[in-house]
Amino acid sequence: MSSIGEALTSSRRASTVEPVVDGVAQFHGFCNVGFVYGGGASLVVDTSNAFLGPKAAARLRETTADPLAAIVYTHGHVDHVGGAPALLAMAEESGAARPQIWGHENVPERLERYLLTWGWNNEVNRRQFQLPPGIDAFPTSFVGPDHTYRDTATIDLAGEPVELNHARAETDDATWVWLPQREVALVGDLSVQSLPNTGNPNKPQRYTLGWAETLEAIAARKPRAVVPGHGDPIKGEYALEVLTETARALRFLHDAVVERLNAGMWPDEVVDAGIALPPDLAQKRYLQPIYGCAPFVVRDVLRFYAGWWGGNPAEIVPARRADVARDVVSTAGRDALFAKAEDLRASGELRRALHVAMLLVQADDGDAGARDLVARICDGIVEVEPSFIARNFYLVAAAQARAAKS
Repeated sequence: MSSIGEALTSSRRASTVEPVVDGVAQFHGFCNVGFVYGGGASLVVDTSNAFLGPKAAARLRETTADPLAAIVYTHGHVDHVGGAPALLAMAEESGAARPQIWGHENVPERLERYLLTWGWNNEVNRRQFQLPPGIDAFPTSFVGPDHTYRDTATIDLAGEPVELNHARAETDDATWVWLPQREVALVGDLSVQSLPNTGNPNKPQRYTLGWAETLEAIAARKPRAVVPGHGDPIKGEYALEVLTETARALRFLHDAVVERLNAGMWPDEVVDAGIALPPDLAQKRYLQPIYGCAPFVVRDVLRFYAGWWGGNPAEIVPARRADVARDVVSTAGRDALFAKAEDLRASGELRRALHVAMLLVQADDGDAGARDLVARICDGIVEVEPSFIARNFYLVAAAQARAAKS
């Protein structure tokens, strides 16, 4: 990738517009944009990222002559709010009034937090999306909403009601949009045609149970069509299936964790239990662990209910990892541990192999052979790991190990 723009616009359908129902269309991008139009004024739901925002604005003008009256943020993630300047500029150039920007009352706080921790977010996004060094993966400014709400709100779009509904799901500032006259839901990242992305390793708390409850609430409206934040629009009975079965999957994982906690299991024991979806859910195409995955969801539920300590007393106030690793290596021997890690790697026990190999690196950061072994183990995990996020973190770990030993 030569730029973040290329990284975020590589979808084969990027920048195309797909009609969903009369007066509703989806702009395909790294983050989709929903177009609502046909009654004398238009509204967009999300704005995509800064690189696709201008293309979304151009496609909106090609789709409808209705002036842009309102922008709705489904949440404050940068791939959903980053394209706002381009849409505002388009409205100004056309001579129309500045569109109102709507979002939940927690969106401004999120954007402020992003600026406070810009360096961290920039690095996390670079890792998560496998962007090359030197490329900024996070914006340094945002256009916040000028209209916020708490639970529900209604926008008047040239006489047509547009309902905004708050959700705690991927974020605490989520909004899903309901068009009652058209029976269409525009839901942002509440639907991404993968097992939902709760428990993201380096992101703040997410809300597994709230996500399930929200999907059930949307399904109860029986939408004719759903416009998602990522992926293709879904319609009719299939849309209801995706909503209800995704909610059932999240509830299953949530309840499985809570049941074990209530039975007295420590969080570490819950993780080690290897909770997975039942076969009838695991085989669903839209619940594959492409983005989120069951182990991440389990971690999300644990983080919400059980805090940060897993139950190992050595980790209440832990010794330095490097000191512990040196104790293990000096006792077992570097060559014996190296051979064990190689044997585990060769037999396909890649995650166990990585634990052993990391002890060698933690004990001696200059051990080039151990770093090479870590990189090769991570390469092996990448070949079998279906989760986009997990895979990219392993790729980063491999690259860092190789860079440190060179």
